Amino acid sequence: MTNQYRVGLYPFIQYLYQYFPLTSSLSGSSTNSSTINYAAANLASLLDTNLNANLGSGGTHIDTALSSINSLIASVGTGSSQSDRLPYVFLVTDGAQDNQIRALSGGAWSGSNSATVINPSASCTPLKTRGITIAVLNIPYQTISPVNSSFAGNEDTAANNNLANIPASLQGCASSGFYFTANTPADVVSALNTMFNQAVASARITN
Repeated sequence: MTNQYRVGLYPFIQYLYQYFPLTSSLSGSSTNSSTINYAAANLASLLDTNLNANLGSGGTHIDTALSSINSLIASVGTGSSQSDRLPYVFLVTDGAQDNQIRALSGGAWSGSNSATVINPSASCTPLKTRGITIAVLNIPYQTISPVNSSFAGNEDTAANNNLANIPASLQGCASSGFYFTANTPADVVSALNTMFNQAVASARITN
């Protein structure tokens, strides 16, 4: 059906950024700067440059991002019409949350740099309670080796100690049947295809 599905891109660091708002034009050219295809191809340019005030800088604030996306979704429908949309949130992450902040343009760091995990009850349950499906793709954080225990308050050890806590936190965030893991680029493509196909299947309108 025409305009049946819409997709947007919302990267985050300190803040969630509406990089490309929801659009139903999904088959544009990756060389045309007005298309979401171009935005997706150039998403890596939004990595932490310490210059973009829309993203902020510092650690990875996943809880903040989920709260922000919940606020952006004004209404939750059944998917029965263009005015009664059924929303899905695709969270692609390594699950390692770091709540430190860095002032823009090379400024000072503040806040804890000890890695932790998201709080599913506080950050994910509010979306799911509203009827929003959360699909999570976990791209596992890799063990840091060798550890530099003398750097930044031994943040390497904190990050490594946090690894065992990540899968359960992300599974607790995901809606039932919507948790996936990918370890290679090919796995990422396969998992995203499965996530989209599964979302399409569950959102299909029936009589």
